Parts: sequence; C-alpha cells; structure tokens
Amino acid sequence: MSYERRLTFNPRMRGLSEAEIAGVLDDVRAHKAAAGNLANADFSTAEDYAKQFPRKKRRTRGSAIVVVGGVLAIAYILFAILLAILFRVDIREYVGTITLWPGLVLILAGPWLDS
Repeated sequence: MSYERRLTFNPRMRGLSEAEIAGVLDDVRAHKAAAGNLANADFSTAEDYAKQFPRKKRRTRGSAIVVVGGVLAIAYILFAILLAILFRVDIREYVGTITLWPGLVLILAGPWLDS
C-alpha cells in the first residue's frame, strides 16, 4: 500500500471528513513537489502522521439504524401499554404474536456490530 493510500486510510479511521483528508493529501503532495523527496521521509509513517489529528466521533449508518430501531421499539411498547391501560385492548389480538426479541437483540448488539 502506498504512503498516500495509508495516509488516506488512517485519518479516515480517526473520523476526519473527506474534505479534511483531501487537504492533508494536498499538503503532503505540495511538500513532496517542493522538496523533491519522499513524503514519508519528512512526515514519518502515515500512521504516526495521522495521530496528530484529534479523534472525532463518527455517526455511521449502523448507529443510525440502531437509534431508529430503538425509538420504534420503545414507541411500539408504549403504544401497546397505553392501549392496554386506556381501552383494555390487547394489541396481540390485532397484530398476532409479534415479539420484539429479535429487534431487541439487534438494537442491543448494534454498537458491537458497528465497530
């Protein structure tokens, strides 16, 4: 893997945006063109160079799915409880025996699946 590819990968893992990564690559390329030598000779390894940037919290598609799933599961449970309390209606009579166990497992396992 080339130095620029590693330099693209490592800041991305630290949460930098694509625009910030492009700026880093432009700086490295400009230095390489001006100095005429390899970038890793002046900037050390790509991993070490990426460590100078602070880690940012990233929101991934998986975490968004976990949040939406959690909200929907809580809304379903609250709706079922309200129907039972206010109207003495068991929601299972209308929707069948839908259980939330598979959804609950996915919601709780989401943070581990996302990393």
